Amino acid sequence: MFLFLQLGSSVFAQGVEWGNPQKIKQKNMFSQIVGECNTGIYVLRCKNSDFMSDVIIEKYKSNLTLELSVPAPISIYGNIERVLIVNNELHAFISAKNTQTGTIDLLDQKIDAGLKAVGLPNVICSFPAGQFLEKRKIQIKTSANKNRVLIMFLTKSTQTGECKLNLYGYNDQVQQQFGKQFTLNQTPEDVFITNFEMDNTGNAFVLLDFPAKENTSKADKRDFYLYAFYPSEDKMLAYDLGNKDIFIEELGMCVNNFNQTVSVLGFYSNDGENVVNGYFMERYSIPKHSTEEKFATALDPSVMQKVTGGKIENRNPDLRNYYIRKIIPRSDGGVFLVAEKYVRIEQRFNYYLNNMPQEGVRVTYNYDDVALFSINSDGSLHFGDLLRKRQSSVGDGGYLSGVATLPTQDNIYVLYNSELDKDGNVMVHNVNYQGKSDEKIAIKSSNFSVSLVPSETKQCGPSSLLATTIRDKQFCLMRITF
Repeated sequence: MFLFLQLGSSVFAQGVEWGNPQKIKQKNMFSQIVGECNTGIYVLRCKNSDFMSDVIIEKYKSNLTLELSVPAPISIYGNIERVLIVNNELHAFISAKNTQTGTIDLLDQKIDAGLKAVGLPNVICSFPAGQFLEKRKIQIKTSANKNRVLIMFLTKSTQTGECKLNLYGYNDQVQQQFGKQFTLNQTPEDVFITNFEMDNTGNAFVLLDFPAKENTSKADKRDFYLYAFYPSEDKMLAYDLGNKDIFIEELGMCVNNFNQTVSVLGFYSNDGENVVNGYFMERYSIPKHSTEEKFATALDPSVMQKVTGGKIENRNPDLRNYYIRKIIPRSDGGVFLVAEKYVRIEQRFNYYLNNMPQEGVRVTYNYDDVALFSINSDGSLHFGDLLRKRQSSVGDGGYLSGVATLPTQDNIYVLYNSELDKDGNVMVHNVNYQGKSDEKIAIKSSNFSVSLVPSETKQCGPSSLLATTIRDKQFCLMRITF
């Protein structure tokens, strides 16, 4: 038996708790659950999904009762890059241009339990404004234990225009432990960051790619790397991902703090082919700075049919348009993968306004089946599972579509909304460590209409998920426990 690196129960849904219903206001349509600590639950509300300005901070009691709702207590003119709970304290990270020094300053503003600023914001890093990339956000996240902070962003050299990777690490008091800059020998437009993480001991990992140095095929092939920075040794290592015979289509990363490894998992096609029918898994030892496993194989056709819902008599199923939503580490060094099929379709149409011809665009968001894979520590497939669903909406960014994932000790729970065009139910698909799956109604809409907002969920306990919902056309915080 292995664990999904959580501490929880394997019993099916035990209960649902609801907060205060609130009228939905256009000025704070989007929500972001910051997290829960010993002083309460913190949620951001904003009219834009970037949460950079005009942000409302709300504090809820442990029973989900709204206690406070105030504008973010920011005293300087700048953008809120992230709000996080670090060591049970609320911190807002703000970027601002310093006209006196000609730099972009990143500041930390501590906020108390009464949602008031504690002292003045503290500058924690700076870089020349001429190196700033306006279209690239400053990325900030904590380690799994919430006691370390990693800041990652890209800049460009003012002399050569080359892209530079910047990594800054902080302890539980948001005091800088390291600040490093690495030249990537690429233009910023060519560099793509898939993910970045920090383990509980302060090591930093970045998953990135850029155009291949040697591209013999007609396809736009790219080189993929895992960059690992070990601050105790002041050492950056780059691990080459994949091999020359495969074309990586999609990938993701997770840190396993239990056995001190980093795993990269993804889908591939054979070079020059259009069928995405293989997966790869690579695992790296953090203390040894070495590769533990490097595995790639095509999926068996019968497994492919099962995880994509394909039927051999009418189509050849593959993993094209499947995007990795979650990678969950297993205690034995394996991983569990959640991948969702997503297609965005633009339709142009003509119409007349005041007898003048106009052109409009209708965007349809399709979130369909979810493929579930359990991968053994040696890279081989343990089992595959399928969650069947069809979600389609127009012009809303897929706000109520997609899935929310909750791993516990023995199970993976995947929640989603059924029948978006009707008053559907909130469903839960459950799969255990042996591959046995079940699907039930988590929240029945017979007494009231309710829709989960999958992108606005956060696991805040070993077996509980905090989520925002639309209940009877009102905003409502919810906790579901398994």
